[in-house]
Amino acid sequence: MSKVISNSRSTAIIGMDKNVGKTTVLNYILSKTKGSDVLGLTSIGRDGESVDRVTHTPKPKIYVKKDTILATAKICMFQSDITKEILESTGINTPMGNIVFIRSKSDGYIDLAGPSTTSQMKEIVSKLKEYKADQIYVDGAISRMTQCSPAIVDSAVLCTGAVLGNNIKTVVEKTAHVVKMLSLPRHELSDDLGKLELLPSHRAVIIANDQSKVFLEAQTSTEVAEKIDSFLDDKVETIYIKGVLSEDLSKKLLSKKHKNKAIDVVVEDGTKIFIGIDVYNQMKRHLINIYVQYHINLKELYYNPTSPTGASLDDEDLRKALQESTGLNAINVFGRDSYV
Repeated sequence: MSKVISNSRSTAIIGMDKNVGKTTVLNYILSKTKGSDVLGLTSIGRDGESVDRVTHTPKPKIYVKKDTILATAKICMFQSDITKEILESTGINTPMGNIVFIRSKSDGYIDLAGPSTTSQMKEIVSKLKEYKADQIYVDGAISRMTQCSPAIVDSAVLCTGAVLGNNIKTVVEKTAHVVKMLSLPRHELSDDLGKLELLPSHRAVIIANDQSKVFLEAQTSTEVAEKIDSFLDDKVETIYIKGVLSEDLSKKLLSKKHKNKAIDVVVEDGTKIFIGIDVYNQMKRHLINIYVQYHINLKELYYNPTSPTGASLDDEDLRKALQESTGLNAINVFGRDSYV
């Protein structure tokens, strides 16, 4: 296992799409941990099925060693072939039953399904630490990245691959954009924003150049986009978004912003940004700068040069292009002819 991962107590494993090799990466990381380490493992929701619905090929299972601490749904506990010790049942309910903490008393394959909300995941990771897990890994569901929030884990690794496109340029562009969104710098007002006394209904805070503030109440990001119009004047300097920065809201900012006045938009962290490459580039050109309140510690990039649809990209060319575009160490743990 890479030293950069072992230096973090808790790590999220996130994937850009199906069949990028996320489970293979998790198994690889688990196999490389020191035998003396107690591992903790959970998942954000449930990712996928035993057989891929598109390719009808078997999906890989997660293999754990004896003494691993697991937080998984009750049904998944019974579907795991390890000898197990039940530690406790939580009050966190899922479609597959309550989340249960168990200790593996043998090596074997396990089925994993965890909670679906950030607050529940924070509770689960905290409890894994109480059970003395030296290294904690949170397996991510398809295209969901909330579990790599710094509110939950210390670091994250990203999985990408040929399934994103049939050429290196497409794969690299899509991957580099996600890495950029997850790696945005903190805003200089981040600490001050954390001290704001926000009500649950406050979804945005608009800060003028005289530091006066307007607290915008809304239920959704769509409602924020609808309401923000009347507050966008040439005095606005910073907009703090509590929740999702969507394409609709971004386009609204683009349409209403004064042309020669820069505006800083701050979100909690990069997992809350849902804008494509084109919209992001438009925002940059129109002097709308995106920052985060909390920085995500994105450690490494794993890639799969093949896909079940038949695409096979040159391994070395893809690795070099990914590293050059993201600045991250790019690792292929799959082999040229395997995919998951």
